[in-house]
Amino acid sequence: RAIAKNTNLTTLRLCCAINLNKDSSRHALHFLDMVGKNRHIRHFSLHGGYGFNAIETEAFGYLSSFIKNNENLESFEITHGTTPEVVGFLVDALERRSGHPLKKITLNYSGVKDDDVKEMMSFFMNNPSKAPGRICLDHNNFGDNGCFHISKFVRKSGNIFKEIGLRGNKMGPCGLRCIASALTYHATSLERFSIGENHKIGDPGVIAFVEAFASYSNSIPSHLAIEEINIGPEGMKSLGIALARRSYPIESLHLKFNHIGDYELMSFLECFRSNPALIPKTLDLTANCLGHWGLVVISDLLRNRCCSLERLNMANTDPVPYDTVSYAVNSVKFNSTLRELNIDTCGLADEKCLDLLSSVVCDTTSIQSTYLSNHTLVKFGNCSSREISLFLAVNSNPNKSLIARHKVIYHHFAKNFRLDLFQDMQPAVLVEVLTYVYRGFACCDKNENEQKRAAKTTGNLRRVDGLLNNSLGVTFLILKNCPVIMYGRKK
Repeated sequence: RAIAKNTNLTTLRLCCAINLNKDSSRHALHFLDMVGKNRHIRHFSLHGGYGFNAIETEAFGYLSSFIKNNENLESFEITHGTTPEVVGFLVDALERRSGHPLKKITLNYSGVKDDDVKEMMSFFMNNPSKAPGRICLDHNNFGDNGCFHISKFVRKSGNIFKEIGLRGNKMGPCGLRCIASALTYHATSLERFSIGENHKIGDPGVIAFVEAFASYSNSIPSHLAIEEINIGPEGMKSLGIALARRSYPIESLHLKFNHIGDYELMSFLECFRSNPALIPKTLDLTANCLGHWGLVVISDLLRNRCCSLERLNMANTDPVPYDTVSYAVNSVKFNSTLRELNIDTCGLADEKCLDLLSSVVCDTTSIQSTYLSNHTLVKFGNCSSREISLFLAVNSNPNKSLIARHKVIYHHFAKNFRLDLFQDMQPAVLVEVLTYVYRGFACCDKNENEQKRAAKTTGNLRRVDGLLNNSLGVTFLILKNCPVIMYGRKK
């Protein structure tokens, strides 16, 4: 009753993980009946399971009424639904529904077969205005025949779809080729496409997929998930060639659990050597078999200032020598695009990893080195160092010149400064010191390049050192007259 009357509730997720007896089944059905009266819920999710089997058929009757009558409903999800009529119930509810269509439909682990996919797609072909923008049919039991029916709808009204999820089914190379050929010209608005854990795909399926986009590579979805499909060197090379033909990079490419080794990765990255600006912005290589040469190749790519890579995940890969990981981490130092890096389990001890990262995000060997350190990286695996975490948080500021000034102030002036240095200082000296500091940190010409600005800053700071004969006191003046953000708060 409380849920039925709550006008602020917008998301409801129900998980049925217990065995229901006669009394509890009756209460559960009454609960669904009451919940269905709430017309303000926008996102509904039902995670069934074995405990839900006893009332599943009856429950779908209440849920059908809920979908039909709630015009504000945007997304509907059923996970672990075991009743064969789950698709029929959904189609019936959508047919009777008035108002705007659902934005997303999810039927995961629900035993959806080829005939069920055919029934759903036939309904959408006859009623395209009721088709959702996003559909996820992950971990079901349909194969190439189901893919054929999906491609038929895509050819007719493919621009409706923004996301298609087909993970963990029985799709093969033929089914993937069929969908890809339909997506090429008829689904230009598609953003996310997931085909992971379809173990029959392999290299032939990936090659067939990219060949379908050969004439128009810009139609490749912006977010690709090709995980755990046993992709090999030929598939990786074909995928790299297709992505390198685009006029702009895709947003993300997930290649987890594919047993990708050094040779496969080198085949893929070789396609971007002439134009590294087209490499995917997010590259996920978690749980693969990368070794020394794989890390070296991707490190060389990161050293290129045109590289567009923003997120790189290489966790749970094979252990590599310390020198190799050191080379990889140091390649990030002068990279201005990479924001997230994860190499947690490449065989490094935590202390060594933190020392390497510390020298990258804030090199304290000199003022100029600190000024030219990496000011873009905001996440490094599961970093446990408080000081590094704070500087990674500071790097999230879009004003990189301000970040550089903060690091210089903290490491070269702020540590252990003493206020007694200013007790006997003449007012004229104070004014002169403040003038030099202000010019050094705040008045660099924006049209000058980084090296000239760093040189001007360093020169002014050396003059400050000469005036004070002790650089530790400058921070007091800066914090007093030109407040800066340190450790997430103003001092």
